Amino acid sequence: MKKLNVIIITIIILFLFSNISVAQGEKTILIMLDELKFNTIEKITQGIDFGAGFINIKTRNPQGNESLYFSIATGRKVGVKKEYYKGLYRAPEGYIIISGFDDMLKNLNTLTANVENCLLGEKLKDVGISYIGDNSAAIIAADKNGIIERGEVEVVYEKKWLIDKANYHLSSSNILVLSLQLENRDERIQLLKEFVNEYRNYNILIVPKDVSKSVNYMMNKTIVPIVYINEKTNGIINSLSTKRDGFIALEDIYGELLSIYGRQHVSIIGNNINITEEKDNIEYIKNLFNKSINLMLLTYLFHGIVYSVQVYTAYHIYKNRSDKLETIKFITNFTIINIFIGLLMGLSNLHVNFVLYFIVNLLTTYAITLFVTEKGVNIIGLFAALTYGIILYGIFFSPELIYNSYIGFNNLFYGARYYGFNNGIMGVLLVCSIISCHFIMELINKKPINDLICFLFQLTNMVALSARYGANTGGFLTALILFLMTSYFRFFKGQWHIKKLITLVVIAIIIFSINMYLDYYSNEKSHAINFFIRIRNNGVREFVDMLIIKAKELAKLTILPPFSITIISQIITLKSLFTNAKNLEKETYTILITSIVGFMLNDTGNITFIYMIHYLVSFIIQHEEIPSGS
Repeated sequence: MKKLNVIIITIIILFLFSNISVAQGEKTILIMLDELKFNTIEKITQGIDFGAGFINIKTRNPQGNESLYFSIATGRKVGVKKEYYKGLYRAPEGYIIISGFDDMLKNLNTLTANVENCLLGEKLKDVGISYIGDNSAAIIAADKNGIIERGEVEVVYEKKWLIDKANYHLSSSNILVLSLQLENRDERIQLLKEFVNEYRNYNILIVPKDVSKSVNYMMNKTIVPIVYINEKTNGIINSLSTKRDGFIALEDIYGELLSIYGRQHVSIIGNNINITEEKDNIEYIKNLFNKSINLMLLTYLFHGIVYSVQVYTAYHIYKNRSDKLETIKFITNFTIINIFIGLLMGLSNLHVNFVLYFIVNLLTTYAITLFVTEKGVNIIGLFAALTYGIILYGIFFSPELIYNSYIGFNNLFYGARYYGFNNGIMGVLLVCSIISCHFIMELINKKPINDLICFLFQLTNMVALSARYGANTGGFLTALILFLMTSYFRFFKGQWHIKKLITLVVIAIIIFSINMYLDYYSNEKSHAINFFIRIRNNGVREFVDMLIIKAKELAKLTILPPFSITIISQIITLKSLFTNAKNLEKETYTILITSIVGFMLNDTGNITFIYMIHYLVSFIIQHEEIPSGS
């Protein structure tokens, strides 16, 4: 009997201590709002140190609130139809049930196996998650059965009620998911301010589910400001997912919550959220947003100019308008020089003023184009070399130079890439390396030296696009294939032999493996190596899932205008020019094959193709390899 009593007492003590452990753990509150404005942030954070920045709430299709909440809950972008969500109700035992949860889980737009085991509510169940709200934000706190152990299915917008309920649920759980509808009402904003001030010593992450009118521009439907309070510092948020001050990825919410409670794992997409000290962080993110909007507008505008030039060139070449040759030469040279000027202006802050940037850029480009044309300079050779040089300087020493140019700007509003080379500048780098190499070798004309120059160019391409710098895996593979092609024709004399082919394949595998090895053991792993780690942990479905996403994206962007019109125009131009480019056969085919490889290996490979072919057309026309009029 005594033995039985001891066992019972021991169990009771363990149970009590487990509850105390949960109750006394680090507290975190995730507040989901309907929207969040800059002035609202200023009001609710008065006298509090906090991190501010932006997050892209874009998910997979179908997009909506339920897709957003599931993306936060699973730590990866997913999509689900909102019709599956049927509401919340409280079971007789007191826990919350999400009606329709099973249907939502079964119909998530993802191929990830056992996704239910990835849910925050499942992974952190022992930590304790509670919920206060009356909508589908409860998904974030639910376990794999759609159940939340403790919480409320209504919200009373009154201070005493809200704080009493928060205290009650946080006494037996460490995480609280709170869903509020501010509806731009002063009294609710004041309530949120008082709530935040009450729990300022906890971790508080404030995320809106919709874009507010204050940041709802034509090009912005998914970037929203967020707030992170963690008692550490006042400043700007960032993470290894973006490597950009002021931006984190949607998956980082998941990564941060798991990190707080010691549940990090290499297979997780998201990363910890960090705060870089900045005194006036609100003003900083306002300027950052305006700067990003301006760069986005400039990117669209200057890309449009390049595409228009391609269509114009195709039309007149197709019509055999040799009388338009000088005009075509001038405008193609203009766009080639403009890409260099755009990169050079990345060293300045002129892009904060859209009109001033546009005027200075065009006038400078026009003046330089006139000058070098009159001097009879080899424009394509010289400016390909200059562009190549400034891109290398940017990626090795000053990445902001790249990001502040229209050719290197990563579309933050699209939410696919935050750092490294986008596929436009990747294509420009590779095509400029080919043309620059040709240009320099023509000047030197000594085979041993030319062979060395060629080798160094190809090696530099791979280093620039590696995980350490450009972080563009598709671009690295494209550069690797360019290296193998160049080696085959220059060092193996283009003679077909199975042993030579095997040698090249082995070299390719070794180079790629070295890149992945260095990436794996680096402090800041790239998306590529993390993707391979997830394949190892989650199986081939992870690869298939990503392949389908990338293929769909490439197909969509290739078919949609203006990309489709530009690519068709370039094909028409090349068909006419290739028959007359006999003296440039090796270079033209090298650029063409590389552009096709770049097109196939990247989700926005169409942009790689367009820019590489743009340079190729300019390269051929520069050498006056153009059909004469009929």
